[in-house]
Amino acid sequence: MTTYGDYTNQPFAVRRVDTSAPSWPLATHPDGSPNPGGIPEWLKNHRELKRRGVELVATLKPSFVFCTDIGNETIPAFAVKLMEADTEEAAIYRRLAQDPKPANHTVPFEIIDNEEPSLLVMPFLVSLGLAVTFASPLSRLLGVFIQVVEGVEYLHSQRIVHLDVCYSNTLFAFEINSALDERVVAGRVYIIDFHSSKQLSLGPGVQTAIPLPPTQVLPPLNMTHFDPYSWDVYCLGDVWRHIVNAKYYDGTPPPAITHWITRWVKGEERGCTTVCHCRPTARRVRQVLSVVWWVVHAGERCSQILDDTLIFLKLRPAREPEMTPAFT
Repeated sequence: MTTYGDYTNQPFAVRRVDTSAPSWPLATHPDGSPNPGGIPEWLKNHRELKRRGVELVATLKPSFVFCTDIGNETIPAFAVKLMEADTEEAAIYRRLAQDPKPANHTVPFEIIDNEEPSLLVMPFLVSLGLAVTFASPLSRLLGVFIQVVEGVEYLHSQRIVHLDVCYSNTLFAFEINSALDERVVAGRVYIIDFHSSKQLSLGPGVQTAIPLPPTQVLPPLNMTHFDPYSWDVYCLGDVWRHIVNAKYYDGTPPPAITHWITRWVKGEERGCTTVCHCRPTARRVRQVLSVVWWVVHAGERCSQILDDTLIFLKLRPAREPEMTPAFT
């Protein structure tokens, strides 16, 4: 049985260590010993999955997330997550599905809950790494990141905190994904994994620190309590850092502004235990970076016009066409 490891198999994220055992029967070897990378027989033969034609063949996160064949580009591929009953994950997904605004970057999904555990069925998408590797202009990197920020800002407007925003919990849809599944929008970023998420009664700027769950991003100052809205923004800074690393993996020095964005978004943590003001809100990050995007994009367009003029005058050789994914 194939095991892809983490949902997106990205080398940058700090892996969460979750020692809790799920309540459902796990996969075993023929001799009865545990098989962490296997698919439980009861899940393979799940009646509702079979009725939908969802045949699981690989493990993405042992005991929790599985997928269908991702090598066949003629049929949609799906990921199936087993959701624990003592979390708010299913309730949050259902709530978000009721408000399909453009700012809502929740992945399309279906919940099967006729028996325990509930199953979350969603299209299989790739992580941001593959998208930003091809995104040569800085404006494209900013455009991808602004979508992530927009998604977190929307969650905060609904008084939902993700609490595990990270590089591997943000996915990207290509044109082939959209062609195979009409619910998917090419060029769009999607946010997944609400296992640790909470619905709060207080919004940003009012909510004080709460205990942090296990997370993939390491908290600063070894903090165990954090303003949850501010924590999500801190984690956004880490997402941006990984986006930049994925783009400039070959050792090319990133533009100086990329470092400023990381420092500004992550802020300088002072160990706040009440409402945190160490960094901007998600809304402020989106607003500022949208302006930065326009400035960067304008500069790139001017540079392109100059290059095209020099090529037209035969003062510079023509450039090789670039392979870039679809972006919105």
